[in-house]
Amino acid sequence: MKTFTTTLILGILTVTNGWGADVSWVHDSYQSGDFKLAQGALLAPVYVAPEDFECVRLAGNLFADDVERVTGHKPEVVTDLTKLDSPTVIIGTLGQSPLIDKLVADGKLDAKQIKGRWESFIITTVANPLPSVSSALVVAGSDRRGTAYGVFEVSRGIGVSPWYWWADVTPDHKDSLYIASGTQKFGPPSVQYRGIFINDEDWGLIPWASKTLDAKTGNIGPNTYAKICELLLRLKANTLWPAMHEVSTAFNMNPDNKVVADQYGIVMGSSHCEPLLRNNVGEWPKNNQAAYNFLTNPDGVTQYWAERLQTNGKYENLYTIGMRGIHDGPMQGPKGETQIVDTLQKIFAVQRDLISKYVNPDPTKVPQIFCAYKEVLDYYLHDMQVPPDVTVVFPDDNFGYIRYLPTPEQIAARPGGFGVYYHAEYLGAPMSYAWLDATPPALIWEEMSKAYAHDVQKFWMLNVGGLKPREVGIDFFLQMAWDIDKWNLKTLPDYLTSYAKEQFGPAHAQEIADMMAAYYRLGYQRKPEHLQWNLRGEPARPSDFSYTDYGNEGQERYAAYENIRQGATRLENLLPASKKSAFYELISYPIQAAALANQSFIASEMAANDLKQGNPQVAKWAGAFNQFTAQLETATNYYNTDLAAGKWLGFMPDDVLQKDRSYRDAALHLPAGIDQFQPAATPGIGVMVEGRANPLQAGEAVSLPLFDPYTAGTRFVDVFNTGNSSAKWSVKSSADWINLTGVQSQNAQPLNFKVAVDWAKAPKGANVSGNIVITDGQSTYTVNVPVYNPAELRPERLTGQFVESNGVVSILAQHFNNKSDKRGATWQVIPGLGRTGDAVGVFPTTAPSVDIARVATDAPVLEYKFYLFRAGDVTIHYNLIPTQPLKYGTPLRFAVGVDDAPIEMVSITAGTGREIGAGTGRAWQENVLNNTTATTTKQTIAAAGSHTLKIYMIDPGVLLEKIVIDNGGLRPSYLGPPETLVAGAGK
Repeated sequence: MKTFTTTLILGILTVTNGWGADVSWVHDSYQSGDFKLAQGALLAPVYVAPEDFECVRLAGNLFADDVERVTGHKPEVVTDLTKLDSPTVIIGTLGQSPLIDKLVADGKLDAKQIKGRWESFIITTVANPLPSVSSALVVAGSDRRGTAYGVFEVSRGIGVSPWYWWADVTPDHKDSLYIASGTQKFGPPSVQYRGIFINDEDWGLIPWASKTLDAKTGNIGPNTYAKICELLLRLKANTLWPAMHEVSTAFNMNPDNKVVADQYGIVMGSSHCEPLLRNNVGEWPKNNQAAYNFLTNPDGVTQYWAERLQTNGKYENLYTIGMRGIHDGPMQGPKGETQIVDTLQKIFAVQRDLISKYVNPDPTKVPQIFCAYKEVLDYYLHDMQVPPDVTVVFPDDNFGYIRYLPTPEQIAARPGGFGVYYHAEYLGAPMSYAWLDATPPALIWEEMSKAYAHDVQKFWMLNVGGLKPREVGIDFFLQMAWDIDKWNLKTLPDYLTSYAKEQFGPAHAQEIADMMAAYYRLGYQRKPEHLQWNLRGEPARPSDFSYTDYGNEGQERYAAYENIRQGATRLENLLPASKKSAFYELISYPIQAAALANQSFIASEMAANDLKQGNPQVAKWAGAFNQFTAQLETATNYYNTDLAAGKWLGFMPDDVLQKDRSYRDAALHLPAGIDQFQPAATPGIGVMVEGRANPLQAGEAVSLPLFDPYTAGTRFVDVFNTGNSSAKWSVKSSADWINLTGVQSQNAQPLNFKVAVDWAKAPKGANVSGNIVITDGQSTYTVNVPVYNPAELRPERLTGQFVESNGVVSILAQHFNNKSDKRGATWQVIPGLGRTGDAVGVFPTTAPSVDIARVATDAPVLEYKFYLFRAGDVTIHYNLIPTQPLKYGTPLRFAVGVDDAPIEMVSITAGTGREIGAGTGRAWQENVLNNTTATTTKQTIAAAGSHTLKIYMIDPGVLLEKIVIDNGGLRPSYLGPPETLVAGAGK
């Protein structure tokens, strides 16, 4: 493992002649020394030796197609050297292409940097490669995939996205294409085996493939797998776990499938519950499932495995060893961890004997993995002896948080290395997320870079469901697997812009990236599939969104989704016709679908609230609910029927929520009783104010939450008609420093308006008060506007501090005032990861833990300055990204202190550990659905005024996102109070 990593680092750094990231190496106008790939209809032919790998020959033909996609003209693909008499593209593999080997022997091609390396390639210009050829663009690979990767790197350079077919990304037309002279080297990859798992294919991929590419087979077949394999090569991936649900024809039941995979050079494997390429749900006899038991039927099970190796052993495979149940469940037969571990070790020996018999006499030379998924992780940690050359693969918790990372001792003892099985999609408890791609690239980066830093570098597998619509997540995951250094804390914010630019060009790339960043932030707050708030088996309940406090979380979420939905629609209308299909697939549909699902849900909750309050606006929200659900159905039907001229027939489920019926049944409905609601017979108004759950009574006076000049916030007031007809009403403020937004002198329509304070006019004092009076001529409602505006403590004195507002101090972790690094460890912001702000974690994640006794001197620390107006006991709430501890079985640990008070250890055990394997721990279920881990500490603040909260590292791997200091005013909500940083301060 160490040798592989070292050669990787040496290889990636070699770039010569200015082909760097900041220099364009493909031109559409000639520059001196350029290789002339295309000049109108004059095209350089593409040469591939007939002796080269079929994978390389396929890539050569696909490259010719790519040139045609860009220029409208297709170059000739030549296999006979005697036909070459002009500048030529030469494609070949070392040791397989005689021409490439001759160029090396003649000193015209320097291949020392890639010879013997895994999946490496060079792209270079060569003068006079043949007597009849004056110049060549040479793409040379160290092996078959390396050559193919090089070919498709040139394709990307001329403007053909890897997603040209799977997402209909159309390249911009260019009449001419010129390649800059020089040499560029790529590889080896950061991760040796990296790929995708086609899973939960029942609802999208199978219905589509069975009606389109593989209509003859009526299932996912060789034509579909050919397109998947091509995509993998274009994304520089090399491994595939094929579809394996019962509705799928088992991959190896169709002999053409494995041939297609081999033609494309793809390494075939099988999932965590499919040993030795066997698809149990499709291949083990359904009428004798009890016999899939190694204790009672070892000969039958062994023969079952042997048959697969006899047919597939000659191909390039990555073998899963071990055994689970027929499908995704525990192994049948042995009972208790001790007997299970003993049985698995016997199974390893049998399986490796089969590998030595049918694949290679030396099984240590055959790549194998053991996947410690779900309950199997506990078995692995039960002193299980997995052969040291086998790659041990650790899972995430199905929701994107890796459960286990190897110890230094395990790393030293395992030359086979380690891998990760990671989910971008999941069907199962506590709730599925099998519809849209809502995993932020920032979370993938944080978890996978952490894994890589802990020597998990041999194998990365991404569960992608039916592949679409998870294009962004797939693209990012595989970019990381190819080059772990490309995306880091500095460059991570550029990924979405880079992605948008490659698919749609530079003109709107930043705008698209901003919309997608908002989409991922909202989805991380709560996935579209997780709008059900009760756990399975429990009664349905309302969401935790606050509709009364902190600006009305529900309506703010509604408005945020509406903003990006309108932005996507506007931008789609601006794009040329050639870009519209791709934009719909990659950007518009995910945004629209997530927005409409959320807006439907929020409309249903608003309707329920209005029903309780006797507010006839219930009809408005019921109408909105019906409108949004209809629009979602229309958007999905378009995807399934008209998109890309009907190419994606039936790919997106007609009922996009049917993969998790509990969500549809519990979340997408209107409250009972709406049809029976009757407005009052006489006109009138009702008044709702922020901070109160029920309407005001006639003549009642209430107060809005306190205003202060430090946060300068607004408060909302909602006026609605209570009768069948509209009532005219008016509102008047008692002072000119009370601003009302959007209110006219006479109003007849419902209105949600904002109340703010003009701080330039507001009187000074600790107990300033004004009011607004709302009346319809029959009833009067008084709303007090309380203000805390002391003359002696102006906002500029508190600049840079987090101030108490309405009894709370709210802090986004990224806005620390100071930090101190210690022993090479440092707190760093992870851009794009968090529900309301960006998380902060310690890097490197391999930093040693700090003993609590030495925290004050040895631990990196974050400092947050805050100001309280009242001394006393406070409760400090901490929201963390729900990662698992780096040391399995230990808590998430950090330490806190206020001012010079003793430092206190914080240990979080709920939601971590063995409970995840079974998916039954309630704390873990709530953590992953809410995407937060919450804990509290108590502190006594002896005096009002300025203080400093200090957060110390105990263990790396703790990601802090939000802190709320409750001084008696915290109100129930989902995301917590908005940040109370004094305006103009912060990082």
